Amino acid sequence: MWTLKKKSFKSMYIFIIIATLILVSLFTISTFDKKFGFSFYYSTSSSSSSSSSPIKPKIQEKSEWLTNFVDPLIGIKNGYVFPGPCLPFGVVEVGIDTYDAGYTVDGAVTGISHIDRPKYGVISQFPFFTPMESFDLKNYSSIRSLEHFEVGYSRIGLYRYHLVVDGQYVSGEISVTLNEMKGFGRYKDWWFGPEYSVDFCSQFDKNASEYYTFWNGIITSNSSYQTSGINPICAILAFDTTKGSVIKSRVGISFISVDQACKNAQEEIPNWDFDLTKEKSVEAWEVELEKIQVDGGTDDLKKIFYSNLYRTMIIPSDRTKENPKWVSFDKKGRIIPNYDDFLTLRAPSVPLFTLFQQQRIIDITRSLIDIYRHAEYMPNGRCGMGNGIAQGGSSSDMVLAEIFLKEIGKDVINWEFGYKALLKNAESDPYSHGSYEGRKNLRYYVDRGYIPSNAYGVPCSRTLEYSVNDYAISLVAKDITGFILPRLRSGSFDTSSDVLDEGLNFYRGTAWEYSLDIPHDVKTLIQLSGGIAEFEKRLDLTFSNSTYEISLFRFGNVHSFFHPCLYHFIGKQWKRASIIRDILEKKFKIDNLPDTRNIYFWSVKLNGKDWKMSWFRHKDIENGGTFELEMGNEPSKKWPGDWNDINDESE
Repeated sequence: MWTLKKKSFKSMYIFIIIATLILVSLFTISTFDKKFGFSFYYSTSSSSSSSSSPIKPKIQEKSEWLTNFVDPLIGIKNGYVFPGPCLPFGVVEVGIDTYDAGYTVDGAVTGISHIDRPKYGVISQFPFFTPMESFDLKNYSSIRSLEHFEVGYSRIGLYRYHLVVDGQYVSGEISVTLNEMKGFGRYKDWWFGPEYSVDFCSQFDKNASEYYTFWNGIITSNSSYQTSGINPICAILAFDTTKGSVIKSRVGISFISVDQACKNAQEEIPNWDFDLTKEKSVEAWEVELEKIQVDGGTDDLKKIFYSNLYRTMIIPSDRTKENPKWVSFDKKGRIIPNYDDFLTLRAPSVPLFTLFQQQRIIDITRSLIDIYRHAEYMPNGRCGMGNGIAQGGSSSDMVLAEIFLKEIGKDVINWEFGYKALLKNAESDPYSHGSYEGRKNLRYYVDRGYIPSNAYGVPCSRTLEYSVNDYAISLVAKDITGFILPRLRSGSFDTSSDVLDEGLNFYRGTAWEYSLDIPHDVKTLIQLSGGIAEFEKRLDLTFSNSTYEISLFRFGNVHSFFHPCLYHFIGKQWKRASIIRDILEKKFKIDNLPDTRNIYFWSVKLNGKDWKMSWFRHKDIENGGTFELEMGNEPSKKWPGDWNDINDESE
């Protein structure tokens, strides 16, 4: 216990305790009662998102703002919903907490946290008035009034705080000056996941008169640094205030470092304009809501619709560039998005997103596949950068199947890894982690088609979950086009083999080369490759390296000799002509300069009759014959003719 010197002015105390999670939020705290009351206003900044650009407030006025139809309080009584300010798919969710819960209609306030996730740890900022000589962090209670919630903004009148420290706290440190508090906290056991660290940086627009730190029940005056093992710690700033005084604070959060947390705070809220911050938040939501327009109906029906549409976009959280474990890049050097906070991947919002949030669902799908690449399994649920307990099946299978079958993002989603991720769920039994990733007791399901009742963990529901997961994978497998791969004794395919590695499964060739080496049944090869268009893409990629040195096509490998001729079977023989001539010039040179003119067939006649096919059979010339070739220096896309005609005549 310690005593604050008596002063003629009233002090406002703000403390931050390490024991929820944001990138940036902005607070305005103003006194309204000469004893110990204040209003607490808070909003969120525009986040740095992989899927959208920063929002600028609209200058012109709209006749009707759809955000006016959003009521954040719908469903709060028993729905366990979050009513506070946040951004679409953002990390910041600022709001009051009550005992052992987030927002509830009743109950004393136990904290103002920044992420509405259970057991995420708490990095909270609490303002209060009270005679400090009687202050006890563990025994304070609070009452609340003047509550108001709308999109991007909340207000609450608070009188006292009771501090409840999350039991998942592991360790941390905090440093404080007269206008800044920063540090980190470490936490564990979120959904049985690993420990993780949250860095924070809280900055104020005014200097405090005094600061203190708190550790394990001991408050130290003028101490600027505190570190701790398992005991909670906090810092306290004392501000000189009068009635109507306003103090602003911005809080930055990072998973990377304390410096990054401070950078986030300064970049996302470069000024202290609370109204502008609120306006940008509202504008960000308006952009998303107006993607679906509703005509007709009553205002009450619109309120129900847009309030629920609003809630579909609160999670998951876009944490691109804030993953401390890995940063992945695609083939073009772009950062692969990273999403967290999948409380369930069975959400019906996924098919909805395919209609009005296509870029977002593409990013989410890429993130799920990337999690598989680095963490071995896609999540069923995920929080705190770790996979967690969910419904019992491998629900991410459903998301990937939805996106694959609708052909969304097929040019940017890596389906080679995506299909491997699906098969990992379906074929690998994670004995130690099956409760929160993969499929527990999968061996029973594979052998018997069901999970017996004496096996651990809700066998009936798991059997049903696995069945619908497998059905989703089967729909993908039905349309997937891949490569010749080795098959195991169990009958399953070895999807871990590299299609570009010869290994022990092919003789002087790769899966890529041998998968095109089926000259006896090109029609079926084209079908298995996804049809003419997809087959052409595969051929184009095969010959995309024009040096033919390090290439998918190896000009000196006997298994590749026929590959350029495959263009004939899709009516693109002119591509074959260009490639063959290019290979001859670069790899089979003669001393004389080659003639690059007139290398393309424009028309062909055999024995005086038009010849529509770009090949001929032995029987066509076994008794002799005369070919008349019309050649040109530009490809002819009209000869040899329509693919269907060619296909019919090649039977």
